[in-house]
Amino acid sequence: MPLEVPQMLIATFGVIALASGLWLLLNLRSVAAAFGNHRGIVPGPGPRTASRRKVIAVLIAFNLGWLASIGLWAWAIDRDASDVVVSD
Repeated sequence: MPLEVPQMLIATFGVIALASGLWLLLNLRSVAAAFGNHRGIVPGPGPRTASRRKVIAVLIAFNLGWLASIGLWAWAIDRDASDVVVSD
């Protein structure tokens, strides 16, 4: 595996986590409406812009993105990764 591949994968999953986190912040009313039946979470006035299914999908993408980037980073700094990566 070339030296750039783990770095590109970490960056890709990081961008996925950042983009989905930004989407969640910009659509807070939809997030609140998706979880509105729980203790004290009340969506603000105005229309919801995204469905509950889309909110859950973006939450899953956000969590998978940051977990994968941290997991790949932890693997990349391990000694076993130096045996896999070819730095020619």
